Amino acid sequence: MSNAINITIDEPLARHEIDRLIQNNNVYPRTTDHLIAVTTMEQCLAVINKHYHKKIFLITSGSIGQDLVPRVREQYPYVENIFVFCSNIRSYVDWALDFTDNLLIFNFHNDLLSRVVYDIGMYYMQKGIVFSDSDDYPRALYYFYIAKKLVMRANFIFQPYFPFSLTTIEQFIMKEEARLPRDMIQSILTNLSYR
Repeated sequence: MSNAINITIDEPLARHEIDRLIQNNNVYPRTTDHLIAVTTMEQCLAVINKHYHKKIFLITSGSIGQDLVPRVREQYPYVENIFVFCSNIRSYVDWALDFTDNLLIFNFHNDLLSRVVYDIGMYYMQKGIVFSDSDDYPRALYYFYIAKKLVMRANFIFQPYFPFSLTTIEQFIMKEEARLPRDMIQSILTNLSYR
């Protein structure tokens, strides 16, 4: 794990840590979730196929993405979050316009990382909503706390330019906290771990 970075820690994130993550070929297990780096389109498609039952956040280069994104959208329409990292956005606009519903392009790695962290936070917020709707308030609160932490982390990476709002997540947290006894809330906070 020496080449991995932890997006949920509170201390400052150094620029070289982001570079090390983007340029690495290791698999980083985080309980049941993984960060998997591949170097070819065939490897990428095989990984997507193997993990079809999980939420996938796909990051690709512009040059590979030009061929990869159409194949992913055709073969694996459940992959909703696709991020392209390139040095010149204008070079990839022509083909990318066909995929604007599922594709974001970045030319600065801090912007990319911030958006990926934010989108993961939104994914956890949606999981919290599902548990709240199922009357599983402790689990809902747990996921809302994780979502808040990730959005705060995204803001830390990206700020002060255009911080993401925490208002909705905080409203969900307040709603769930009102439903639970104080000692249970404290227990959730004490045992909070990031998946």
